[in-house]
Amino acid sequence: MARQEALHPAHTLDISSALPAAAASRPRTAGSERWLIWLFLLPTVLFLVLLLWLPFLQGVWMSFHKWPFIGEPQWIGLQNYRDLFGAAYFWTTMRVTLLYSLSTALQLALALGAALVLNQSFIRLKSVWRGVMLMPYAMPPVVVGAIWMYLLDPDLGMVTHYLLSWGIISKPIYWFSDPVWAKWIIMLVASWTFWPFMFIILLAALQAIPESYYELAEVYGANPWRRFRAVTLPHIRGAMLAAVIIRIAWNLAKIEQPFQLTGGGPGYETSVLSILTYRFAYLSGDFGMAFTVGLLLILVTFVLIAPFLRGFQKQIKQARRR
Repeated sequence: MARQEALHPAHTLDISSALPAAAASRPRTAGSERWLIWLFLLPTVLFLVLLLWLPFLQGVWMSFHKWPFIGEPQWIGLQNYRDLFGAAYFWTTMRVTLLYSLSTALQLALALGAALVLNQSFIRLKSVWRGVMLMPYAMPPVVVGAIWMYLLDPDLGMVTHYLLSWGIISKPIYWFSDPVWAKWIIMLVASWTFWPFMFIILLAALQAIPESYYELAEVYGANPWRRFRAVTLPHIRGAMLAAVIIRIAWNLAKIEQPFQLTGGGPGYETSVLSILTYRFAYLSGDFGMAFTVGLLLILVTFVLIAPFLRGFQKQIKQARRR
């Protein structure tokens, strides 16, 4: 009897009548989810439009003007670009900027070497060593610059003292005033400050490689170099490219350490494009020329990172095929 009641058509009718209500609620739920997504995206979109794209377009417009700090702007077309390309200091600044971008290669070499060593199983106290290696990046760049200014001081610095004591140099070197040494010093300080960022990324990528891959390579008789080329490098190439892209962009945008160490001098010998932008904007009060240099800095940054972006996209496509 109970079984007949369970199979009674009235019960089936109740279930079937609930289906249209559930189907009708699906579009309403999907619509509310879309609105929720747009609600969460709205702050990011407003940030990009109001604080990034509008100022960028305003900067493009200002680069076609003589735009003084005080006074009315005057339309001059491409005159800012002609004046900049015709100035000798601009090409000096371009050479310094490209040289400064090479510090990314030194940062990558330091980070890769340290990550490979710290990833070995026989290394003890790994957490302590990781903390020691992250110290330069944990300190503010201005503090790091002040430390290096003291170390390289020709009268009080430890570097000059020991070089004189060991007979390597015969007289103090004014590191930040010499046109040749000053370029390499800002590269050295930038590399020492920011290589831990790449170290963190590469160490995480190395630790994600299964140990069985190395065991299989050893079974086939691969030496350490072959294991690095066949196992390690393919698995960390994407992380390396991502780290290089980020660091090139950040290195070219940095101003605090080069400005703190040398002030862009002597002359324009250590003035990267970011310092040249600062000089035009806040020392000369010519915002039109400052934005002209800023736009060229964006162009140089894009040209330098474009090959790495292409390689990174290839890595993503290969990962999807797997």
